[in-house]
Amino acid sequence: MNRFRALLPRWGIGLIAAFALALSACTSGAADGGRQADASSAPTREFTSDHAEQPVEIPEDPQRIVAIGWAVTALISVDEADLVGVSSGTQDTGMTPEELEKAQGLPQVGRDLEIDVEKVAQLEPDLIVSGLAAAMEFDYSELEQVAPVAVAAMNQPSEWKDMNERIADAAGVSDAHARLIEEYDNRAAELNEEYSDVLADTMFVSIDAYGDGNWTLEHQGSHGTTVPADAGMRFTPESADGAFSESLPLEQLDRLNEYDAVLTRADAEGNPTRPIQDVMDQGPWSELEPVQNDRVYSVPQLGAMSYTTGLQLFDQLEERVLQDL
Repeated sequence: MNRFRALLPRWGIGLIAAFALALSACTSGAADGGRQADASSAPTREFTSDHAEQPVEIPEDPQRIVAIGWAVTALISVDEADLVGVSSGTQDTGMTPEELEKAQGLPQVGRDLEIDVEKVAQLEPDLIVSGLAAAMEFDYSELEQVAPVAVAAMNQPSEWKDMNERIADAAGVSDAHARLIEEYDNRAAELNEEYSDVLADTMFVSIDAYGDGNWTLEHQGSHGTTVPADAGMRFTPESADGAFSESLPLEQLDRLNEYDAVLTRADAEGNPTRPIQDVMDQGPWSELEPVQNDRVYSVPQLGAMSYTTGLQLFDQLEERVLQDL
């Protein structure tokens, strides 16, 4: 299962957008006109957005930002980002508990592709930033009637760094975001150096499950591998057909015998997630070489795709995995 795949509620967004535009027309007045005048007079700059063929004009110094999709993870811990609203969805799994609490405390504008245009308009943003994945094929035309839209869409999970940096750029907080990047890079270098011998001798694999009766083997460039790879962990490059992950039946759990250590998703306490536990409860699991060698590690924050969650994942990997090998 690919987390980037979702169905587009075409008619739902269209109806909401139509209602939002009608409401806006009915309620506009002198105050609204003043706000529009202020917005139109603010300095702008060009931004190369993934949803448009030509660069879009966005504010140089946005003051009221609505973030949707994975753009939330890029900005939620940057105090300088003036967030007035966010969406929820698949990106929630990529936030720290503190970040998730902060995001849930902001005005909510929808979930995944079901963005409530009326709620966005009520927040009076001067910029909307989106990190919805390219595979979601979202139509931004209704949101563009509310405020300029800047999109940085990932085609695959390994592009999360580029997405984060482009969203920070659009939001005008590149300098603050750069401090997170520096901290992340320094911590990654520490782990690479301190555990160089273990890392050189170990081939890792990350797995996931979604409760559909299969399990997912993640190669380099997948959700569960990009941050561990920065810590020096080695993964197989890709599947035979070039994909970053494979959905496999339980009968093929013996594929894990090709690896020295297995990483799995876990809750905050380090317990395997329910879908992973269901896989572990199957007969073939107990016969696997990594299981018999006690080389299976359930790691909180595995699947991180932001610098803040990446830093927490580094700590978890050191404590739960690297120090044990």
